[in-house]
Amino acid sequence: MVGFAAAWRFSPLHQMADPDTLAGWFHSLRRNPWAPVLLLAVYLGANLVFFPNTVLNAATILGLGTTWGMPCALTGSLASAMLAYVIGRRFGTRRLRRLDSKATERLTKALKNSGVLGIATLRLVPVAPYTAVNLVAGAARVHAGAFAAGTLLGLIPGNVLMTLFGHQLRAVLRDPSRMQIGIMVSVLIVAAAGAWWARKKALAA
Repeated sequence: MVGFAAAWRFSPLHQMADPDTLAGWFHSLRRNPWAPVLLLAVYLGANLVFFPNTVLNAATILGLGTTWGMPCALTGSLASAMLAYVIGRRFGTRRLRRLDSKATERLTKALKNSGVLGIATLRLVPVAPYTAVNLVAGAARVHAGAFAAGTLLGLIPGNVLMTLFGHQLRAVLRDPSRMQIGIMVSVLIVAAAGAWWARKKALAA
């Protein structure tokens, strides 16, 4: 898991994890009748190889626009989370018990002791790679319904902010007035404040 996560961050694969490049490809799919199937396949495959889910969501929102971008990003993220959850639940329980890792133990304990809101808070804070959390949740036999609801709830704020930022960025490019720039800065401040609050809540838990 560490190897996959590090590869997307430090190896030449990092060039593929570029939101602008991916957004261009997603944009070209808009008129393709198979776009929903292709997009879902990308999410499922990408998350299984630990591709950064946040980058994938940003590219989807940028490429598909404010109307379809966020629903598609949420659907793809939730579907890939549940796939990894099922894999972890089916194959990972025994392996998880054999691991002697304090970080994995803390994550397992946090997931087991968390309800829907607790899982949502963990999603707001990057405590571990997205796919790793999904696999560990399945291996730890976290309740599937609570995991799905908490995952969706935790994904919504970030995707809403990315959608607002993308919309406002286009508005600034069309009309670079003080008002439009001020709105964009306000969106960034709200995002930073939300991330700080979520991190504080997660650390307190």
